[in-house]
Amino acid sequence: MFDFIRKHTKVTMALLFLLIVPSFILFGLDGYNRSRDKGVAVARVDGNDITQAEWDRAHQNEVDRVRAQMPTLDIKLLDSPEARFATLERQVRDRVIAVAADKLRLTTSDQRLARELQQSPEIASLRRPDGSLDMERYRQLLGSQNLTPEMFEANVRADLSRRQVLAPLAASAITGTADADLALNAFSA
Repeated sequence: MFDFIRKHTKVTMALLFLLIVPSFILFGLDGYNRSRDKGVAVARVDGNDITQAEWDRAHQNEVDRVRAQMPTLDIKLLDSPEARFATLERQVRDRVIAVAADKLRLTTSDQRLARELQQSPEIASLRRPDGSLDMERYRQLLGSQNLTPEMFEANVRADLSRRQVLAPLAASAITGTADADLALNAFSA
C-alpha cells in the first residue's frame, strides 16, 4: 500500500485534496461562522444569552446617549470597567423584567397605548390645531431615531408591560423606622 502511495504521489495528493478541501468548506467554515456570529456569552437570562457583541453595542449606545446629554463629560469616565459593567447590569435587569412580564402574561391594550401616546410630550407637540396628529411629522420624528411607528409602539407596549411588573414592587417599599414608629404609636394610642 505504501509502495502505491510512494509511486503515485500526485494521484494521492489529488485524492486527498478532493476529500479534505470540500469537507473543510462544508463543515469547517460553517462551524466557524456559527461560533463567530453567536459570540461569547457574558450573561444568560432565562436560557437566552447576552453576547459580548450585544453588550458592546448596548454600551456604545449608552455612551452616545450620555454624551448627547452632557457633551462636556470626560469620555474616560464612560470607558471604565465599572461603566461597562453597569451597562451589563442594566441589560440583565431589563431582560429579567421582560421575562417576568412575559411569564405573567402582562400585555398592554390598544386603549392604554393610545392614552400613553396622547400623554407623551413629544407626541403632543405634533398635534395640529384641530387635535389630530400630524402623521408626517410623527414619522419624521421616529425616523430620526431609526424607528418605524410600529417599532416605536411595540417599544412603548413593552415599556408599559415592564412598568406593570415594577409597580407592585414600588408599592411595597419598606418604610423608614420613623414612619413605622409614628404609625405604630398612633395605632397603640
